[in-house]
This record gives sequence, structure tokens and C-alpha cells, in this order.
Amino acid sequence: MANLKTNNLCGEGGRNAYSGSLFFDGDSSYLALGSGVISPFGTNDFTIEFWINQGVNASNYTILLTLHTTDAKGFEVAIHSSTIHVYTDTGAWRDTGYAPVSGVYEHIAFQRDYSGNTLKMYANGEEKWSVSNTANYNSTITYVNIGSYGLTSYGYFQGYISNLRICTGHLVYSSNYFTPPTSELKVHYISENDKTVLLCCQDSDDPTQEATGKTITGYGRYYADTGELFTDTGFNATTGWTGTGAGGWTTTGNGVATHAQGTAGNLTQSISNLVVGQTYKLEVDDVTSDDDVAYFYIEELSPSARALGNASNAYVGHYEHYFKATATTHTVGFRGSSLFNGTITNLKLQSYGIGLNPKMPEVIPPYGVDAGNTFGGAISMNSPDYMYFPTGGTEDRGRGRAVIWMGIKDSSGNYTNNIDFIQIQTLGNSTRFGDLGNYVGLGAAISSSTRGVFAGGSRPTVSPATGGNQNFLEFVTIATTGDGQDFGNLSTLGRYMAGISNSTRGLICGAYQGGGASGTLNNIQYVTIATLGDTQDFGDIVANSGSGIQGAGSCSSTTRGITFGGGTGPSTVNEMNYITIGTLGNSVDFGDLSAANYLCQGVSNGTRGVVAGGDNLSGANNRIEYITIASTGDTTDFGDLSSISEFAGATGGSNKIRGVFVGRGDWTAVDNAMSYITIATTGNAQDFGDIRTGFENYGSNALSDSHGGLS
Repeated sequence: MANLKTNNLCGEGGRNAYSGSLFFDGDSSYLALGSGVISPFGTNDFTIEFWINQGVNASNYTILLTLHTTDAKGFEVAIHSSTIHVYTDTGAWRDTGYAPVSGVYEHIAFQRDYSGNTLKMYANGEEKWSVSNTANYNSTITYVNIGSYGLTSYGYFQGYISNLRICTGHLVYSSNYFTPPTSELKVHYISENDKTVLLCCQDSDDPTQEATGKTITGYGRYYADTGELFTDTGFNATTGWTGTGAGGWTTTGNGVATHAQGTAGNLTQSISNLVVGQTYKLEVDDVTSDDDVAYFYIEELSPSARALGNASNAYVGHYEHYFKATATTHTVGFRGSSLFNGTITNLKLQSYGIGLNPKMPEVIPPYGVDAGNTFGGAISMNSPDYMYFPTGGTEDRGRGRAVIWMGIKDSSGNYTNNIDFIQIQTLGNSTRFGDLGNYVGLGAAISSSTRGVFAGGSRPTVSPATGGNQNFLEFVTIATTGDGQDFGNLSTLGRYMAGISNSTRGLICGAYQGGGASGTLNNIQYVTIATLGDTQDFGDIVANSGSGIQGAGSCSSTTRGITFGGGTGPSTVNEMNYITIGTLGNSVDFGDLSAANYLCQGVSNGTRGVVAGGDNLSGANNRIEYITIASTGDTTDFGDLSSISEFAGATGGSNKIRGVFVGRGDWTAVDNAMSYITIATTGNAQDFGDIRTGFENYGSNALSDSHGGLS
């Protein structure tokens, strides 16, 4: 009997035909299959194809795929000096001359036609390279790697690979100009000599997925969990801890260790059998009863140390720290300073792999549509279950998570590393999302529909950490909850930056480094959000005659970013600038705000940009103004905030319907209220809910999965 499930009758409905990819971090992650798993091609025809969305892979033969043999009878594909190179049948690397574009998915295919004596490479369905080839690939394939050789002398691939397939015995494509596949690749089988021998990288949540039944092993970020690595989490003096009974430490064997104030000392274990390049996660609870200090360190590799507390505040609670192994043995533990008087417990150390990482970044080829049935009219929807209808328009449903960088915790200037989230399409209070790796605020926020990146800012000076302006980049996966992970670095230190982004690229505009007007920057730097790495130069902000701005508000459409106003050190400006996100170059004058203003916050629905609040150095205001992003011109009155507010974070949370302003106040009178507007209309802001109890946040930034810069 036919399968009459609704989605088989109607399709999956308007989403991308591709559903998965694998992210390779360019640092340690790759996949491997063992010797003999794939049989030699012999004199058969074969096709090797995949989708690639690369990051920064400029040199050193960064391996995409290797079918390794001990002679020149295997097949290897790498990126070197920005172009694709191939190692096969001649015993030397050959340059195809084709350079895939970073941040964009491209379909790459290699086909060996034995009878036609050719090996060809196609990019996006067009022949780009051809050489003679009738080699007999008869040597044993000793191993198969995807993303790296697994050797430190060669680079690790950075970017995404989707739908990697190897077929032997036939050519998949019969023309030198063809349309790349618009649906997920399938297994071919005619006979044992004419079939698909590998099909993987189709499941973003399972890197070991393989459609023909082969076993794939993951390395780097794709390691499985190791379980507990400490030989003793109960702090027993006889099972591996060094330092007990000295340096102020006392262990009792009941799961706790106590440090007495007055003497500094280390309490450590030597952890062996670590994998170089693997990330590890340390967790511990500080349950000190001392209200004055809670202060200790983790030692990753003696003598370096990482601060997990603040000598001036009592951060009682749960701590997590991530470090990447640089050797097979690390000394891991705690250093109690002479000020630390308290107790630690609930110690854990595990690999940060598949089980502990809730979801890898996911970017899939945006090609092909399973069209299904679309219902229009007053109820606009697309569903495999059309026997009942959800309420609201298509653009309202399932979209609208904003992640809030909490920044400064209270009016005393205490920072937090917390990040929260809200659902923009509902009303309510924020919920805990996770932690950043730093107690920091007053930076910028950018996002695609899947990944959010927090940039720069300022933090207090906490020995041995360096306070003041920062250049860090951390990312989160918006659809899940979890802690920030290292992305790279900004090219400059700074705070009060403006963030602009679309689905591909994020821009960081302006900054303040201190020292009055001379410390205000006009640079624009950018990242490709889907890949990890440091920022690159984009151009300059021309506001204030190119002398630099800080504290500008910002918003985005899919093609254009806007900065609203800004501070120059001794004064503020009313200028607005626009930037074409997909190009490089300086900003262009857009128009003027109704008054000079900085520390304002922007939201957009892609068509309209709205800016709220701000300060002109003599006090905050409650203005809300709007522009049409695709044009130029001055702002028009929108309405009012419920109270005067300056927003030291440049972006609020928005979807295509609603904008939410977060982190309001008039320093130092701050509160935890959030307000919202309906972007397409005009009117006064309304109450949305509150930042989580205990946080009167100032300088918060928000990023979302559905802001105006995303299609």
C-alpha cells in the first residue's frame, strides 16, 4: 500500500532541499576511514563530488580529501595558495587554477573518464580543468581522510563540507556544463564494480554518518566523549593530587578541597593521554562562605594560569573553563591565592566533543527547494500537516530568538559573563543561555540565522587578566543554549562598537580606545560569520569627517548596514552612514538624526530601520526615529520610549515584525526592563518583560536569528 503520509503527498514545503553539512574548524577537526575500506578504482571511471563553503585556506596544502596510497595511485584534493590542487597519477601536485570563493557554497566535482583519457574538474557545473589520465589505480588505499592529513605539518580545512560522494564504475555527469544537484545526493548501485563507495557529510548532528555503512572516526572537535579524566574527583590525597597539605590547601576525601587565606599554593593532577588539538572542559563549584573574596586559578600547563574569579567580588557558583591541549600531558588544577578563603567541589574534566557540545555550527547549501504546498491568503503557511492550521503569518512562526550579551551587571559597574535569550514573537522575561569566556561588556553583536558572534568590549582589571578594552571574538549557536566559544580576534582593541550583519558577513564599525577624541576609531573590520578567524579590513567610517566615532547605533538589511550618530570623545554627531555589506570600502553619508546623539540602539525588519534612545553628553532621551534603509534621507519621528534611556549596546533584538530594546538606563540609573515596537508601524514602545532577576543591565547588545539583515 502506498505511503499516504501528508508530507509524501505534498512534499516538505519550501525549505532547502539540503539538510546537513559538517563544520571543520581549521584547527584540529577531521574525519578518517581505515585502510582498505574503499577499494582501488583500477581502470574504472569514477566521480568524486562535494559542496564546499570554505573559510581561510590560503596555503600549505590544506586537505579536503585524501585517498592515500604509498605511491601515486591514490587521489588527493587540497587548497594551496587559494586554488584547488590535485595529487594523482603523476606523483606531484597539480594546480587546477580554480579558487573557490570564501563564505559561499560551491559544487566541486572530479570525473575520470578512462575511455576518453581525461580527468576533469567542474565547479558549479562548469568544466574548469582537464588533463590526460588512463592510470590504473590498483594500489591499496591505506587511509581516507576528510579535512586534513591528520598531520601537523599540513593544514586543517576551515569551512563546511556537505554531501561528499565517491562513485566508481560510472560517470555521474555527462556534459561539460551541467546544473549542480538540487537535492541531497543518493547512493548509486548497479554492481560491486559500479556503485557509490562513500557518501557522508549529510548530517550536521552526526559527523560519523555514512550512507553505505562504512565506519567514520572523528578527530579534533569531532571526538566522542572521553568520560571523566581526573583520576580522583573526591580530593583524596593518595590518588593523584599534588599540593594537598601545603600552600593553604586541605583535602578530606569527601569530595571537597578547602583553601585557607594567607598562603598561596597549587592543587593539581597530571592528566595524561590527552590529544593535541582537542578541546577539554573543566567544571567546578565554588561554595565558599567568605563574602569578601572567591578567588582561584586553573593551571592548564604550568606555569601558565587562568583566572576564574574576581578578587573584588564574591562570585560564588558554578565555573566552566575550556582549553585546548597543546601536549599529551597537562598539569590541571587550582591555584589558591593568598586571598582565597573557601571551598571547591563537584570537579569534572572531560573532552569537549560530540556529547558535550550541544550542536555544531550548521550552514547548508542554499540550493534546491522541496516545494510542497503553500497556503496563501489571510492564513499564510507551509506545512506537511494541513489538516490543522497554526495561527499567525509564516514569517511569525518559528523565528525570533534573540541572544542578549548581558554586559555590565549593575550600577556599581560590575560586569557579568552571562548571556540570556528571549523569544521575540512572545512577551516575557529573559532566560539563561550560557556564559562567555570573559567578564566583559560594551562590545558589538552580529549574527547570521544560525550563529551569533560577540566582539570586543571592556572588562575590569582582575589579576592576572588584563582589564580595559578587549579584542576577543566569541560565538554561539543561536538555536541551542551553551557557552561562548573562541572565534578569533579583532584587529584593534576597543569598546562601544557598532555591529552590522547579513547572512554571510559581519562588520564591526568604529570603537573607543580611551584618551578623548584621539582614542576614537573610524575603522570598519569584517568576518565571514560561518568560518572562524580574525577580522579583516573593510574600510573606514566617514562620519565626523573621518575622525572616528564610538557608541553609534546600528541596523542592517540584507545588502546595507546603517550607523546612527556616534560620539567623538568631547562631543556627539547627528550623522548617519550606510555601508554596502557585500563589498569593501568606506561608508557613505545617509542623512541626519533629528539631533546629535550617541549610545542609541537600532533594530530593523529589512526595509525599515528604527533607532531609539541615546545621549548627547548632557543627558539621555526617549526619542524613537525611523528611516527607509534602501533610500537616503533624514529620520522621521516614530514615537517615544517609556523612559529616557541610553543604550551602550548598538543593536537590539528584532525579527521581521518586532524590535526589542534591551539594556536601557541613564547611567548610573539603570534597570532591567525591556521594551518593544512593531517596526512597520509608528507609536510608543511597550513593555516586553524584564532581564532576568538580579541583573540591572546596562550596555547590553542583542543578536537574533531573524533580524532585518537576514533574508
